[in-house]
Amino acid sequence: MRKRKLKKKNIFIAFLLLIILIFLIIFIINHLPKDNKKETSVFKTEQNKWEKYKYYLKNNQKRYEVYFSTHPEADLNDVIAIVNVNADKEAYKESNEANLQKGQEILVNKYHSLAENYTPKSMVEMDKKYAYEGRKALPEVNEAFKKMYEDALKENIEMYVVSAFRSYTYQGQLYTNYITTYGEKYANTVSARPGYSEHQTGLALDILSDSVEMKDFESTKAFAWLKENSYKYGFILRYPKDKEYLTGYAYEPWHYRYLGKELAKKVWEENITYDEYYAYYLDN
Repeated sequence: MRKRKLKKKNIFIAFLLLIILIFLIIFIINHLPKDNKKETSVFKTEQNKWEKYKYYLKNNQKRYEVYFSTHPEADLNDVIAIVNVNADKEAYKESNEANLQKGQEILVNKYHSLAENYTPKSMVEMDKKYAYEGRKALPEVNEAFKKMYEDALKENIEMYVVSAFRSYTYQGQLYTNYITTYGEKYANTVSARPGYSEHQTGLALDILSDSVEMKDFESTKAFAWLKENSYKYGFILRYPKDKEYLTGYAYEPWHYRYLGKELAKKVWEENITYDEYYAYYLDN
């Protein structure tokens, strides 16, 4: 009888040890180093989260992740656009010199600047028929606007150039006036610091209708016409509505940038800001 009890006890102990061994094996398996292939697969999936978007740039991968980690609510398309145009960096303080070799494709914004002594060569004074007195632009810009003006006029649309080339010094005066009147924070949304204005390139025009203030231009027939036709003459609306977080400037329905017909058409068809287009297609 005693032997039977001892035998049962030994079986129970053996069974208990087996259970403990099974749990120990499971614990060890769960704490073994992960399979490298699985890790690679997970990393690749994380990369693909970005790669499937049209304007993804491989060199910006880490910056996308950093920006998204602090803005988890952001749309991934917006994250890519923000990083591509450098809007994840501090404006003005983290800037580079604009690439003058790009010619009329040059990008000037809060991250790409022009030297104080830079003045485009061969500018011409625009005819008083098309522009306020003393306005200057590059010859190709002048000719393109004249053609656009004449074609618009055939449809009873009138428009004039109120501002074209601005020197570094003059831009500085404008910027200072905005700060004095409205404060620096607001000034930075409506005016460029000297050296950071497209107007210094001779490629930018501010266009209005006669006797119409800037704040009312959006509601004019001239603006509606420009919105649909300006690219055909080589111009793009440079600071579109709802793109302030990319361009750094408030919506300006009067500000047009000359790119040439071919490039302007491409930017118009992509329906993105020039900052985005330049970063993805031209900054190489």
